[in-house]
Amino acid sequence: MAKIDLARRAEIGRERRAKTRSQILEAAAMLLAERPLAAVTVDSVVEAAGVAKGTFYYHFQSMDELAAAVGERLAESFDELLAPAMREMPDPIARLSFAFAKFLDKAIADPAWARLVVQSSQSPTEFGPGIRANLKTDIALAIAEKRVTVEDVELAADIVMGIWLQITRGALERRPAANLPDQALDAVLRALGVPQKGTRN
Repeated sequence: MAKIDLARRAEIGRERRAKTRSQILEAAAMLLAERPLAAVTVDSVVEAAGVAKGTFYYHFQSMDELAAAVGERLAESFDELLAPAMREMPDPIARLSFAFAKFLDKAIADPAWARLVVQSSQSPTEFGPGIRANLKTDIALAIAEKRVTVEDVELAADIVMGIWLQITRGALERRPAANLPDQALDAVLRALGVPQKGTRN
């Protein structure tokens, strides 16, 4: 009788669950790109994903939770797209400024993306853990270099992400001014106590 490799069996199970979760997220992203959240149902998601309704509820408790997960995945994916350009920037304030401005530009250009990302920020789990980790790294370096006056890394990260989220909400509700990204970036840098204007590429 062949020996059962329990560790491998558990690993296969984790891989299958991750693949299924990814299928559900991809189906939801496709549907939410076409219609508002209120018009997307669990039934439409499971049909598009090719999974059972019980499988949906194994991974997500509600459509709101699913939409939040979709938004977080979109934000993290966009952050990964920016990473190569940011690696070329040695200055932490320049990296922070670049990421903030690009995220706001994306939100203004793609309201559906912005709505999903804002929705994900309301999830009970921490929003954008990878994004926040990168932001905190840059802030910590800026603090060490005495480039900012806010000396608490968590507070500084809250300031940056809070301003971005609130401005994005406003941009979704009303037509944003043409110079909104530049004004918003200036506000962020002032709030952090950066003495000179950051670099925006």
